[in-house]
Amino acid sequence: MTPRALKTWIFAPAAFGLFMSALTALGLAPVSEAESRILDAPVRTTIAVPSLGPQLQALAAHGLELSREDEVRPGDSFQRLLGRMGIEDHQAEKALQNRHFSKVLSGAQGRVAVVQTDLNNRLLRLQLLRGGEAWIFERVGEGQFEARSAQLLVETRTEHRSVEVGESFFGAMDQANVPAEVTDEIVTLFESDLDFRRQVRPGDKVRVIYQTKQVDGRDLGEYRLLAVRFEASGTTHEALYFESQATNRGNFYDAEGKSVKRGFLAAPLRFTRVTSSFSRYRLHPLFGDPRAHQGVDYAAPIGTPVRAVADGEITAVGFNGGYGNAVGIQHNQRYSTYYAHLSRYAPGLKKGRPVRMGEVIGYVGTTGWATGPHLHYEFRVQGRSIDPVKIANENPQVPSLAGPDLTQFTAVAADLRKRLSLLDSVNTAAGPSLPAPKSAQASRP
Repeated sequence: MTPRALKTWIFAPAAFGLFMSALTALGLAPVSEAESRILDAPVRTTIAVPSLGPQLQALAAHGLELSREDEVRPGDSFQRLLGRMGIEDHQAEKALQNRHFSKVLSGAQGRVAVVQTDLNNRLLRLQLLRGGEAWIFERVGEGQFEARSAQLLVETRTEHRSVEVGESFFGAMDQANVPAEVTDEIVTLFESDLDFRRQVRPGDKVRVIYQTKQVDGRDLGEYRLLAVRFEASGTTHEALYFESQATNRGNFYDAEGKSVKRGFLAAPLRFTRVTSSFSRYRLHPLFGDPRAHQGVDYAAPIGTPVRAVADGEITAVGFNGGYGNAVGIQHNQRYSTYYAHLSRYAPGLKKGRPVRMGEVIGYVGTTGWATGPHLHYEFRVQGRSIDPVKIANENPQVPSLAGPDLTQFTAVAADLRKRLSLLDSVNTAAGPSLPAPKSAQASRP
């Protein structure tokens, strides 16, 4: 070490110590009496508060809009609709008295109505929404309005949900914000192999991936289930959606490309209790004479939804003597089904209309020769009634994938299964019977 470096090594720490001692001494020095009076003296400053009027004018100059929404109800007029949303704008109400606009409103029952107003509660914009379509009534000047139709940007979002069953499967799915339509489709997929009343228990896990369509963050109620993994009673059930490029038709398959869907639902009601089985000979409960019972009777409360057991086309809708209100469906050249004693039909149901497996076609009732609320269900093969239970037990699967479809499915399935596995590490939504329930987490790719 050079002499100069040695001096620096010795004197630098010493100088630093002296400097810190001086700072400490200054910090501990007492404050004089004059300085203490200055520090204790209060300081008062008058601040002018501007009036509220100029502030509101400034906000209005920036175009601030307030938004609210409601639903168009039967018998609504524009005056009643706006009044329900707290809007009093005589200029807008007068312009909306146009008879062409009234026709728009009369056909808008059930549509979402969204309004934007300024700070003075003047109507700036009224929108009647249905899916991605909108009818827009807009202020374009003082006392001037224009109306137009528009197509809104529809966003498709992929949602991931991880659910742990608590007291109830349906309650847990609802708590995790899984749409009821998605839950219904999961039940339809697995109900032939899984008894949801007896085999689903607290602690069972459901992993779900589905798509939803939204406009401006508003859910349109249109969903597509993409994948589900259901761990129930120690058994794993899995379904992966795949759409064939050759046929443009989609279906659900397991990891090996075997169809998960059966040809027919096990029953037209979700939860059933058979009160009268198929029989070639029985005493009629009303007339007391021996007659064949060519179907199965399921007891259920009035209004219980009745589902089509397979894809098909409506062949009959209407009152049919002892059957009461009834619906017939032709599924293919060989199979057809019949549903009787309905209280009412699903909206829009008519002869010739196609229906899908699991779609609600009507509701349980007591019409016709019925001693109580129940559904009479018949299964026919080339017009001849056979025992529906026999068909359910022999229920064939939809054909599995092969060739190019299987190759394409393998890549799709690998991605979906990886996503389902990632959900294992996500906090689950549990029913109230389980400790420390947490909200389901949603992730988006």
